[in-house]
Amino acid sequence: MPDAARTAGKNPFVALLAEYNKFLFPVSLIILMFGIGQAITGGFSSPANINNILTISCVVAVATFAQSFVIMAGDGGIDLSVGSIMSMSALLVPAVTAGEMSRLPVAIVLVLALAAVFGAANAAGVLIVGIPSLVMTFIMASAVDGFSLSFTRGQPTGLLPEVLLALGRPAFFGIRWILVITVVIAVIAELFLRRTRTGKQIFLVGSNRNAACLCGIGVNRIVFIAYIMSACLAALGGILLVGYSGSSILKMANGYTMLSVPAAVIGGVNLAGGEGNMFSGFLGAIIFTLLSNLLIAVGIPNGVRILIQGAALLFILVMYARDAKLRQ
Repeated sequence: MPDAARTAGKNPFVALLAEYNKFLFPVSLIILMFGIGQAITGGFSSPANINNILTISCVVAVATFAQSFVIMAGDGGIDLSVGSIMSMSALLVPAVTAGEMSRLPVAIVLVLALAAVFGAANAAGVLIVGIPSLVMTFIMASAVDGFSLSFTRGQPTGLLPEVLLALGRPAFFGIRWILVITVVIAVIAELFLRRTRTGKQIFLVGSNRNAACLCGIGVNRIVFIAYIMSACLAALGGILLVGYSGSSILKMANGYTMLSVPAAVIGGVNLAGGEGNMFSGFLGAIIFTLLSNLLIAVGIPNGVRILIQGAALLFILVMYARDAKLRQ
């Protein structure tokens, strides 16, 4: 279970402090990065640019939410199919809606249902067949990409309904709709984890599967739910991405997979499982968006930026691989 949950029975005030302490590092890092950006180029910390960075980080944040569910379920799980499912969703929605608002509910239900099937297949491969999570989700990513390619025949088609195109427009005080919706998704996901029995069981299963089994928790059922939740959140991320960008291309979201892992970890999700927070995951997404913007401000070429992001992911995974719990 999360540290805050373990201390709640002892002292609620201490538990509250422990919970908020998780935000200290990412918030401090964000403030530091904005300060560095302001020193490099004037206006980097202006309200308009802060709003832009928050908006750009939204899609990364939803991908991070999706990744967090699999990681929190434990056993060293990482979902490499997140980006592919996002891309599939971004391709299918305009193809199904053809710009008509009346078809949007059908399109959303369709992509969520397909995502749930792919998520369940991931879980089945990991739990029933015994394929390692990284291998299974990598295979699934290829399968999803193949499905998207066959569905579109290599030529993405369709128009977006006006309501999706409005995601990039201001809702109030200059804050765009995509940011509002991302915050709503974070709140709902966090409430699910903290207030529902299934959500709490995800933490228990991620902390210690043997103990969870002895407590009568259906471990396989919880892991299935975690993978399905991950896939469905990824599908929602794809809808936000295509709405914000205004058009779709093949594999347009595949790069978000590798961003979601370090963003989740920097935000406080434990790679060993059993601990995490949607809001801190959002902060991790903001950090990686800030990093990209800082590198652009310095004038670093795109290839070098990708190299630096990859090096950051490698560093994080190496550090957490030394965790005794993860090694077991």
